[in-house]
Amino acid sequence: KTYRVGPGGSLQFSRPGAQPVFGAPDDSPGLQLLGDRTLSAGLVARWRSGRSDHGALRGFDKIDWTVEPGAFVAWWPTEGLRLRGEVRHGVRGEDGWTADLAADAVHDDPTWLVSLAPRLHLGDSRFTRTYFGVTPAEAARSPFGIGPYAADGAFTSAGALASVQYRWTRRWSVLADADYRRLMGKAADSPIVARLGSRDHVSAALGVRYAFGR
Repeated sequence: KTYRVGPGGSLQFSRPGAQPVFGAPDDSPGLQLLGDRTLSAGLVARWRSGRSDHGALRGFDKIDWTVEPGAFVAWWPTEGLRLRGEVRHGVRGEDGWTADLAADAVHDDPTWLVSLAPRLHLGDSRFTRTYFGVTPAEAARSPFGIGPYAADGAFTSAGALASVQYRWTRRWSVLADADYRRLMGKAADSPIVARLGSRDHVSAALGVRYAFGR
């Protein structure tokens, strides 16, 4: 139910002389191994932060940060539409499977790069149990009067992401994006969400980009 502000950043590498390929703000860092711009596939890895036992989560077990290696496939059926899917497996903090599906409508001209896309996020029962389950011991330690909860179903959230980039020179750009997600299924029914948190999640970013060597 609370929001915070923090720094962020990203890097994108391209071959000399090649035009950078569109990447959505929520794409996992990856390495293309197969295909071309129309149809491509490769490896990805995402870092997921841990969960503390402070604030509304007093009495809950801590969850360590996690690295999620996996693979992606991207397809451009038309010039202005990109379909992308990722599948990843957690290592360390959680060991569940997750998947992200996206369909980005993209407008790209010399000045503006704009995208708008629906999003679907999935996770198996291990993922849901890790982040949304409540053990009897956690329920007993929590000061907020919640009961145990078996989060045995798949995790699902749906939403949309919009991004815009304004290129004011050949090298300098201003970027902004906003991401909305709505938790559903077993995750949304968990008391961690329904009692202590919120089913609706919003994030936004504003930044500046500089392109080297172009």
